Amino acid sequence: MIDYTIDNDYFVGSQYGSLGMTNKYYKDGYWYKQNFNGTEGQSEAVCSRLLSCSNVTDYVYYEECLINGVPGCRSKSFTKEGETVVTFHRLYKMITGGELKNRVSSFDTPKERIEFVIDFVEHYTGVDCKSYLNRMLYFDMLTLDVDRHFHNLSFIQTADGFREAPMFDFGASFFSLKHVFPDKMPLEEKFKKMTPQPFSRDFEEQAHLLGECEIKIDYEKVQSLVFDFLRERKDKSDDLCKLIAGQMERYRVNFAM
Repeated sequence: MIDYTIDNDYFVGSQYGSLGMTNKYYKDGYWYKQNFNGTEGQSEAVCSRLLSCSNVTDYVYYEECLINGVPGCRSKSFTKEGETVVTFHRLYKMITGGELKNRVSSFDTPKERIEFVIDFVEHYTGVDCKSYLNRMLYFDMLTLDVDRHFHNLSFIQTADGFREAPMFDFGASFFSLKHVFPDKMPLEEKFKKMTPQPFSRDFEEQAHLLGECEIKIDYEKVQSLVFDFLRERKDKSDDLCKLIAGQMERYRVNFAM
């Protein structure tokens, strides 16, 4: 694993999420994120490898690495010169001055929440984000990503308008956040403790409201690009392999080509 030495001149700051924070650096077109209190960098790398076995082409590829001796990951910036990332949260804030999370929670059902966001986004950006949400929420269901909030659902704003951002930010997948899901916690308890976001506390409910899964995965490729990759690591990865295999089998009907 490569250890990248990044000078503090490239330090961007600490990014806070709903379940933790991470130190970030930006240098020469690459983002570097140190782990907070778990194995987020490993999860980012595993999830992007899973997507490399799928029909999805627009996603961020993460390299697991060390950053100044601290475990984490790096990824290439997905914006070009003159482009800006606009999150769903920021878009709503700019237009209304309010908090999208609070507005969404005012609706009684996940269906109403999803429909509100899709309509709001299309009205102000011209982008139909239903397919984007379909891919994100089904993938979160597969990978158990409990930190999909409105700060990591995004668009890219260009001189010509808006387009969807690639799929990114998978660090909270597969129970990687050890301050929330410690290794000693039984797997059954971890499943009970999960609190999916942003429309429902049930992964399957919010994903299925967006129609049939649009992501299709080549299960044979997963063996070499994901499982073999994990088993080559020096640290113990058997439990993670079993967890991923269990999820892949559980949702085979949704994801298998």
